[in-house]
Amino acid sequence: MQVANYENNIISLYDELDKYPRRDLAITEIRKKGRKYAYKCPFCDEYLILRAGHMYEPHFAHKQGKSCTVARSYEQYEQQGKKESAQHSVIRDVIYDDLRTQEKYKPDLKVEHGYKAKAEGSWKVVPDIVVKKGSAEFGISILTNVYQKGDDSLVKIIRKRNQYFTERGLNNIWFIEDQKQSLDLSHRVFFLWESETLLSAKTAWDLKWDELLNKLTVNDTYSISEVFNYNEKEILNNDVRSLYYVHSSSEGISFSVHRVILDELESPYRAFAVTTGYKMQLTDALVIQDYLQLSNDDYENRQMSIFKSDFAEGINRLMQNAEGQLENIKLKDNTKQAEQNGKQKDTPKDLPVIYWDDGTVTYLVDRLKSKYISEEDAALLAQYLRHNRELVIFKGWDLRDIQKLAVEAMGKISDSTIRTHLGEIVDL
Repeated sequence: MQVANYENNIISLYDELDKYPRRDLAITEIRKKGRKYAYKCPFCDEYLILRAGHMYEPHFAHKQGKSCTVARSYEQYEQQGKKESAQHSVIRDVIYDDLRTQEKYKPDLKVEHGYKAKAEGSWKVVPDIVVKKGSAEFGISILTNVYQKGDDSLVKIIRKRNQYFTERGLNNIWFIEDQKQSLDLSHRVFFLWESETLLSAKTAWDLKWDELLNKLTVNDTYSISEVFNYNEKEILNNDVRSLYYVHSSSEGISFSVHRVILDELESPYRAFAVTTGYKMQLTDALVIQDYLQLSNDDYENRQMSIFKSDFAEGINRLMQNAEGQLENIKLKDNTKQAEQNGKQKDTPKDLPVIYWDDGTVTYLVDRLKSKYISEEDAALLAQYLRHNRELVIFKGWDLRDIQKLAVEAMGKISDSTIRTHLGEIVDL
């Protein structure tokens, strides 16, 4: 391993090697100190020696037969994080220290480095930090090397780790370094690497967002994508998820919380930005109750209010556009209808009586959807809707939906008589 206890301080072998003008001289001096019991294992307090040769990098090691499980776990953890940036350990240690301070006033809380918490179980991979609160346990993993060149290999690593943690019943939360974040709020699009799509979490607040979206869209004519003018690649499901980003600066470390709906799950990867996101200070984000806080209730409620307001504005815009399109269609039809008024057949006077439960109305609406509806069927549907508007609503239909279908059909059907009946439906 690359660390040791030297004069009651944890030192890094890399730092020790840099203290000497030549590598060979450094190895000789450190090896001499090790033979005279200058270095101890930070975990079991056994003495360490320096191993260095042509076959492996210099490292501290226990004497033969003296190895400890935590040291082995730590060495494995060092290999696991070899591709992480230097900022990884800085972020990890700040998060760890902040969580440890909560142990002082929360007796059922225990915070450990992942390699130490899972040493006895000989886990093949471990989170950076493991938190236990009563009977609940979760891991925290920080990722700092999300980039295009290594995305394919990183995806495999993340999938294996997620599966490994899940099989062992450990809920793991991923934090991503903010340098990898790419968000275009003007189009509500979150651009992602494939690896980022695997790092999203489902939280209690995400479930509340799901509930809100379901309420807004359950009886509405327009989809979320249409309302927000989002260029969806796949049909969006109301399945909101969280992405957490870590921001490191000279002023300290903070988090940002983003609620998204994953869209295209093949390159180029993207998501619909449900919220604009918001930042939280470390001490607020890492509050542990029965779970890790990672949200601000006031901010979330504010974001929900903004979303509902934006949704209402989007609906109004779309309805105004639809009304404008309808007026244009009517204007274009005026000349043709004036010419054919004398030739039009009278609307059938003895239209058959239809009942909701006999399936006729469903058939007529399906014909309207297909945009291939006959004159008689169009007249029959218009007559039924004109005299049974309340029943339509009672049976779970939204008249606006049927009117929208009529507008769309008028854009495809040229027969003026059929268009007259469709216009009657729109004008109800």
